[in-house]
Amino acid sequence: MTPAQALSTMPGMTPSTDLSLAGHAWLQVVVDTAALRANLAEFRRLVRPPARLMPVVKADGYGHGLLIAARAFLAGGADWFAVHSVAEARRLRDGGFTTPVLVLGPATPAEAALAAELDCDLTVGSLAGLRAVAAAGRGRVHLKVETGVNRQGIVEAELRDALSVLAGAPRVALVGVSSHFADIEDTTDHAFARRQRERFDAWLAQLGAAGYPDLLRHMSCSAAAVLWPDLHRDLVRVGISAYGIWPSRETLVSARQSGHADLALRQALSWEVRVSQVRDVPAGETVGYGRTWLAPVDSRIAVLPVGYSDGYPRSLSGRAHVLIHGRRAPICGRICMNLCMADVTRIPAAAAGDPAVLLGRQGDDAITVEQLADWLGTITYEVLTLPRATWRFVEAGRA
Repeated sequence: MTPAQALSTMPGMTPSTDLSLAGHAWLQVVVDTAALRANLAEFRRLVRPPARLMPVVKADGYGHGLLIAARAFLAGGADWFAVHSVAEARRLRDGGFTTPVLVLGPATPAEAALAAELDCDLTVGSLAGLRAVAAAGRGRVHLKVETGVNRQGIVEAELRDALSVLAGAPRVALVGVSSHFADIEDTTDHAFARRQRERFDAWLAQLGAAGYPDLLRHMSCSAAAVLWPDLHRDLVRVGISAYGIWPSRETLVSARQSGHADLALRQALSWEVRVSQVRDVPAGETVGYGRTWLAPVDSRIAVLPVGYSDGYPRSLSGRAHVLIHGRRAPICGRICMNLCMADVTRIPAAAAGDPAVLLGRQGDDAITVEQLADWLGTITYEVLTLPRATWRFVEAGRA
């Protein structure tokens, strides 16, 4: 029996004749595309024309798969897509998408030329970036202006030079202006965010006076899209919430306080692995490197073929749970490079081949993105975008 045939005998495992192309046969990223469509439809209800809805599909669609996410969002009512790089924009075009695309990150002159060929817009947040587009000879740009993040963005003292570069590059069209909030998610006090709004409006006035009164204006992220509908302007950039996750607990609290918490968001992502082995460990024996876990009683341990090189961080050792047969099994011992162990002593039916859910729902319980972020001491954004290069991506499309 071949390895592929052996895998095909496991419950729910689809046989593959070419595992090298399918990804690691034991590991699956399951994307509920119906949830993605529903999440974007919620924002489609919130963002009214003439404002256009632009989900962000950078970082491989926030870990959901770039093309998987883009297809679902287009079905949910997307008008534009935002990506970080020209390479991501090219993947969309190669995937058959003709939807308008905005590149949010920097571009070299060669990348700027490719963006023009791909019919994609570029964000320019520095004079060097603007000169790169001018060197390419043509393109459409959105000027990112500084309002308080101090990361990307033209400052006021550079505006005259920026306008001079544009004047010297007649085939480079300034079509949009944007900025980004520094502190709208991490607090319920939005005084600084309001000052940023005022600075953005001042930029719009300056650009209008300089001969650019009809630019595509956009500053709204997920949090601002929910909290401040009056800031939707021309484009609304929806990131993490398109994937079913509130940007932060503070955003949810602020939404409830302002009466904007009626958004029905559904987590779309699951990480699933198959149990490769279940072994008995006598009381008093230890498990794993460093002997950090001692069996308090005669125990049963499930071995899971996933580890930190697969994007399941070592820092989850002794903290995380997985779901097997709908019940929580705590991770015991240290997470290894490609393996980890879970205590299934209280799950007597656990056996090799069983699905184990590291993130997502199984039965009546769920490991949420927020919970995994708490265990890791980080934010939900990082959890979603942990590397998944070794995993197979599966579209579930559950209703």
